[in-house]
Amino acid sequence: MGVKVEVPDRQYWKEQIKCQAACPVHTDARGYVRAIAEGDDALAYLIARGPNPLASVCGRVCGAPCETACRRGDVDKPIAIRALKRFVCDRFGPESRKDNGSAFIAFLKEAALQAQPRACLDGDELLFLLQGLMRGDIAPVTDKSVGVIGSGPAGLAAAHDLALLSFAVTMYEMEPVLAGMLTTGIPEYRLPRDLVQAEVDVILAMGVKAVTNCRVGEDISFPDLRAGHDAVVIATGAKSSRKLNLPGADAKGVYGGVEFLRDVFLGRPPTLGQRVVVIGGGNVAYDVGRTVLRQISLDAARTAVRRPGVGKVHLCSLESLEEMPADDIEIIEGDEEGIVRCNSVGPKAMLTDAQGAVRG
Repeated sequence: MGVKVEVPDRQYWKEQIKCQAACPVHTDARGYVRAIAEGDDALAYLIARGPNPLASVCGRVCGAPCETACRRGDVDKPIAIRALKRFVCDRFGPESRKDNGSAFIAFLKEAALQAQPRACLDGDELLFLLQGLMRGDIAPVTDKSVGVIGSGPAGLAAAHDLALLSFAVTMYEMEPVLAGMLTTGIPEYRLPRDLVQAEVDVILAMGVKAVTNCRVGEDISFPDLRAGHDAVVIATGAKSSRKLNLPGADAKGVYGGVEFLRDVFLGRPPTLGQRVVVIGGGNVAYDVGRTVLRQISLDAARTAVRRPGVGKVHLCSLESLEEMPADDIEIIEGDEEGIVRCNSVGPKAMLTDAQGAVRG
């Protein structure tokens, strides 16, 4: 029988820090958890933001693959890494300040000058870039501009890093507000709008310009965009729901979750009946379900005389309760708010009436 021998290299040992390896941007979760334990919350924040200019957002809504990979989970339960990130972001992130980003940038620069070598620094850390620019080891870019299509997380992160290098950056956003799905797709009870705005303000304070209500292909052509910039970053995201391949899926009254949340945020919610079914068991399904409850309450308040009573929302998930991909807290709070959860149930078809509207 053959024996496979692996000689541990640097990458092998990096992968043993499972929380950091699981993070898409390789945030040193081990580092900031340890800094908090040692009472250095400011350092913990700087570590959390190291590779990620949207650390405060991730402290609220990140999927937390670091917790899934956490080795403590093999013993009892994973460390509450995302909650600890939120704790230090609330204290030291841009949302803790009222200066529209300018003093926050000075805070980051001062921290970079004083930063000491530490374990688990990853190549994705912005610290090296910031230090190199401040020491003069990296020459700032001159007379170069970049257009960024989309101002969601990818667009904001790209604009942030390019602005650090002194590119002239302009973001083009089709919605009336910046931040993409952070504002139009995640309900405010999960991600406060002032927190998102604080993160955006930091990037704008770095000199990034933004054009809203601008749809590429309609308000400005792609060739014009290319002609106006030295480079273009396409960061349009996934702004459309996947439709179910079922009979009646295109019926009147059937809405995609992403589109529904966007329309509610923009102040043009669709007309809903008193009974609503949400299909899915993930966090987006719960966002939709909990937002529907709030919208039905608003509708009932406006038409209380004609339509008394409270609307009911059923959430149908193919998974069992134990298998549902939504966060435990989303499921618990959804139950508390009155969502009727139906597990191990999936749709076969959407039934319609003679007018083509959904009826069941």
